[in-house]
Amino acid sequence: RSMQGIEKQVGTMNASLSRMEGVAKSAFAGLAASLSVGAFAGFIKSAINAADEIGKMSQKVGVAVEDLSKLSYAAGLSDVSNEQLSVGLKQLSKNLIEATSGSKEQSAAFRALGVETQNTDGTMRKTIDVFRDISDKFAGMEDGSTKTAIAMKLFGKSGADLIPLLNSGAEGLQTMAIEAEKLGVVITEKTAKAAEEFNDNLTRLTAQSKGLGIEIANLALGPMN
Repeated sequence: RSMQGIEKQVGTMNASLSRMEGVAKSAFAGLAASLSVGAFAGFIKSAINAADEIGKMSQKVGVAVEDLSKLSYAAGLSDVSNEQLSVGLKQLSKNLIEATSGSKEQSAAFRALGVETQNTDGTMRKTIDVFRDISDKFAGMEDGSTKTAIAMKLFGKSGADLIPLLNSGAEGLQTMAIEAEKLGVVITEKTAKAAEEFNDNLTRLTAQSKGLGIEIANLALGPMN
């Protein structure tokens, strides 16, 4: 290609990037203008806290951050809280471990639904994959005491609360996951770790400020008394 042609392409790319930057700045400025300084700071902090919460929840339930944030979005649409989801996923993981370790009772619970707990090589399947399979089975079941009993058997005390989410089926969960991606609410592992570090640093700063106050009090209390 000629140097003139390359320069023209570079110029076109730069113009496109400038337009994109202008749109982004306008959107950001519009959001900032609609909120007070305190409200805007609260908006950002709320997003950081949400990322930190999903990151910590991921560590507890054994589900990848991105998968969990998508599932959390779907749960919200079904009026299922993160706490209920967390309790249910932890119990499901526990039951999976017991089933793959030889527990006949837990194996029977999964087998009754026709859900596999192991991969072809004998290793335990991922919790999120088993959750999707269970959801697919629940979508085709009639609501009632039997479904509630099965849900509580697999997910513990949060089982009944998870039924509206489980009734979405695997296809419904996938549709909501795609919707979460389009809305930009999917949290990555990197973002979750950065949010956790940020909040940890805030905690350290608060502790440091408290320590400074105690030191000043130690110096002042004698003369004041």
